Amino acid sequence: GIDPTLSPDQVHAPMHAALARMLPIVRGEPIEEGGVIALVGPTGAGKTTTAAKLAARFAARHRARDVALVTTDGQRAGALEQLQALGRRLGITVCEAQGPEGLQDALQQLQDYPLVLVDTTGHAPRDRAVFSQILWLRASRRVRSLLVLPANAHPQDLGEVIRRYRPAKPDGVVLTKLDETCQPGSALSVLVRHDLGIAYTACGQQVPADLEAADAQRLVQLLENTRRAADNPLATEDRHA
Repeated sequence: GIDPTLSPDQVHAPMHAALARMLPIVRGEPIEEGGVIALVGPTGAGKTTTAAKLAARFAARHRARDVALVTTDGQRAGALEQLQALGRRLGITVCEAQGPEGLQDALQQLQDYPLVLVDTTGHAPRDRAVFSQILWLRASRRVRSLLVLPANAHPQDLGEVIRRYRPAKPDGVVLTKLDETCQPGSALSVLVRHDLGIAYTACGQQVPADLEAADAQRLVQLLENTRRAADNPLATEDRHA
C-alpha cells in the first residue's frame, strides 16, 4: 500500500502512517462510561496492577470516592493486601468477594459508585474455570469486561486466550508489560489478526503513571524505537532498566 517510487529515505513516514491505520484502537476510554468493569485474563497478565492504575486514573479525574475496587483473587497471596495499600493511599474503597454470590453482594453494596472495577482470578486458557467466568460475565448483563494481555507472551498463547475469552465480548484489551518485551509487534499482530481493539497500554509498575489510553501513533513509535534498539544494542537503556 506504499508508493513504490518513493526513495528509501522517504518511506518511513508513509509506512508509519499505514501501520497506525492497521492498529485497532478503542475510541474513548471505557472507564469514563462508568458502571462495573471486570478485568479478566490469564495468570500473571497484570490484572491487579492494571485495576489499581485504572482506579487511580479515574479518581484523579473525578473523586476518589467515585470509584471502588473489588478483588475476587483470593488464591494469589498478597492480591488483597496490594489493593488495600493502594486504597488507603488514594482514599479508594476496596472490597473482597468470595465466589459469585459474594461478588453479587459486593456489587449490590457498591451500586451507588459511578465506577466499580473487579479484579478477577487469573486462569490458564484451557482451565475450565475460564468457562465459568465467561458464563458469569454473560449472565451479569450490567458487567462489562476488559481483557488484560501481556505483550511479552507467545503470540500463539495470546491467540488462544483471545479465542477463549471472545464469548465474553470484552470492550477492549489492556496490553501490559510493553517494557518487558523486545518484540511488541508480535502482540500487536495478534490483536490486528483478531480485530480486537486496544483500550489501554501499560509499561511499568508505577500507579497510575505507567498506563495510557491506547494511541496508534505512540504504538508505532514504540515499534520504531524497538527496531532502532535492535540495530544499536549499545544504545542507552530505557527508564525501567
